[in-house]
Amino acid sequence: MTLEQVELFASWLEAMHPRLARFEDVITPREWSGGYTRESLVSLERYILDRWPDKKAFIDENDTDFIDGSTRYIGETYLRLAGGGWSIDHDPAFIYTGRPVVRFDTGSPMPVSPVHLMTTILARRTGNVLTRIWDGQAAAVERRRETEGPGWEPVRDPVPARS
Repeated sequence: MTLEQVELFASWLEAMHPRLARFEDVITPREWSGGYTRESLVSLERYILDRWPDKKAFIDENDTDFIDGSTRYIGETYLRLAGGGWSIDHDPAFIYTGRPVVRFDTGSPMPVSPVHLMTTILARRTGNVLTRIWDGQAAAVERRRETEGPGWEPVRDPVPARS
């Protein structure tokens, strides 16, 4: 990564908590529960499905506030469950090049791109895209506990300015 790319990603991370607060308090509907739970992912996915008829409409609208907030919220919800942290890769050969991804502490080899999950939600329209990943990571946490002992907990990478 170039120095500029490193600095941009560091700034993105430093803005995590204020941007999450804005997403929860201003951007999402008043009735949305939040709380970084599986249920909040169900509600968020339902909101996305209700708001956009398809992937093209989502991409065309390009609601950057919603996309940024959802990216952060989805990623943080998974990281609170399965540990790990945010990363970004600018290698053009990487499937999620230039997009923030989460990498889990559960031993899962593939990172997850919340931005790509939003378009997957709209392409598949199953209503279970976000919860399938949640359920998979919950199972991975349990497998690690079985292997390493009941005291094992996922380790979360720190986010700058985290309180």
